[in-house]
Amino acid sequence: MLVKVFMVMTINDPACPRTPGREVAMKVSRQQAEENREAIVRAASARVREQGLSQMSGAEVAKAVGLTHGALYSHFASKEALVATAIERAYAESVAAFAGLTAEQFVERYLSPEHRDDVGAGCPSAALLSEVQRQPEPIRIAFSDGVTRFARLIGDRLHVDPARDERVLFAFAAMVGGLAIARAIRDQDPATSDAMLRAVASQLKKTVLRRGGRKRSTASAAPRRPGPLSPAKARSG
Repeated sequence: MLVKVFMVMTINDPACPRTPGREVAMKVSRQQAEENREAIVRAASARVREQGLSQMSGAEVAKAVGLTHGALYSHFASKEALVATAIERAYAESVAAFAGLTAEQFVERYLSPEHRDDVGAGCPSAALLSEVQRQPEPIRIAFSDGVTRFARLIGDRLHVDPARDERVLFAFAAMVGGLAIARAIRDQDPATSDAMLRAVASQLKKTVLRRGGRKRSTASAAPRRPGPLSPAKARSG
């Protein structure tokens, strides 16, 4: 089955009338269209972390995957929709990268020089934190949902419920803040940047990980819908 993807381009062939912005309909297979969309999302996910929300360009993403600007927006209604999808993918990649680690391994990897330096493949929380509040609602929702997913992953590593144990939110905030500051000062003061990562990791191990957490009973645990992570809100219910 074929689907149409309309690509906007300028015709330079002397045999054709030079009509800037002339639309040329090109047919690609459904499989190719899906592959194109996947390439767009993958590239946008890395670039939004590297360049930030305001600096990421749809045209650059299209160029990176070998498509035209028009072809890119045949998959997304707007840049806002593209960015929201890119953030969702960024969190999915981060959750997958940290899943399966022990609590100590999680902290060590998150606060490592390698994670600090690999912004395009790193946690989007530290990369986008300062910009999200000023973004349209779909982008803020994608970011908030990602934060919830990542906090729940931390809770799983500690064997506690993030909605009822404030250590999870404390650990998450400390790691994100420490990583963001370490990135911000790395080029000007690399020694302090490294020390920042070590200090936060060390204190988390002393104040959070050593206290541990009792493993939740799977027999009594009932499925529940995702909700707010605030301990106060959880207790008030």
